[in-house]
Amino acid sequence: MAGDKTVRKDRDPIMLVCGVIFLVAAVVVIGCFVSDEWFPSGEKTASNGDKVTVEYTGTFYDEYGGTYAVVFDTNVSSIGNDTNIAKSNDYTAKTSYSPLEFTIGNGTMLKAFEESVIGHKVGDKYKIELTAAQGYIGASTEGYLNTSGNVMSTTVTMTKTDFAAAYPDVTLKDNGEVKFVSKYKWDAYASYTDMGNAVLITYVPEAGETYEVYKSGDTVVNYKVKTVSSGKITYDIEIKNPVKVGSTEIQMIKLDLGTKTIYITNIDGSDIIYKEGAERVNQPLFFEIKVLTIE
Repeated sequence: MAGDKTVRKDRDPIMLVCGVIFLVAAVVVIGCFVSDEWFPSGEKTASNGDKVTVEYTGTFYDEYGGTYAVVFDTNVSSIGNDTNIAKSNDYTAKTSYSPLEFTIGNGTMLKAFEESVIGHKVGDKYKIELTAAQGYIGASTEGYLNTSGNVMSTTVTMTKTDFAAAYPDVTLKDNGEVKFVSKYKWDAYASYTDMGNAVLITYVPEAGETYEVYKSGDTVVNYKVKTVSSGKITYDIEIKNPVKVGSTEIQMIKLDLGTKTIYITNIDGSDIIYKEGAERVNQPLFFEIKVLTIE
């Protein structure tokens, strides 16, 4: 019997240690569960497959708050509705603002935008820069104008649909011409042609006159007509106070010319470089993102 007591005494410390280890493990497991389920805003970080909601502000040229930043999109009402914050040419204010929800890895957002959330936790606010190749890819063509000596025709033909879209306030007559102010800000006449299937526009600017075609802040674009002769208009382009964001790059200037819309992107000496296509297409982008929820 004495031997049995000795064995029992030897086992008691072992059982005690095992019990303590079990209790510690249980506390750790329960603690992790409580932390994840009851306090998800703690240290949980976003990973591929998580559904998240975020606030964001997208800008051209510079990160939000930077010297040259121009907002092209945001879901933050205090930014979107603030007229003192510079906006892009095609920025459209929303009627309501709400968090952006997406699942990381589903491909509903720009890939670099989605993946940037990985590793962040609720409450994190951070900034990213996307190259043009990581941004909105689309059709875009480049063209050139000059500060002097540009030549264009006094006449141009548009489809009825295109004319109505460009000049919704101009009502054409079945017969005869209608006088109106063109997108170039000089006078023009319009009449049906091609059996009424198209519209012929005849531009009638005055030689020696200057026409303001764009104004935003201190930036002004003038078309200065030099001559009007033999069906041709010769004109210079004057760009005052463009906002330079690089050696030749400027904040884009949008010119709606009726037959097409162009965005002046660079001024290099006497060369004026522009692109046709959506403003945000093939542009480097900056985003400020705040993580609101992670599921």
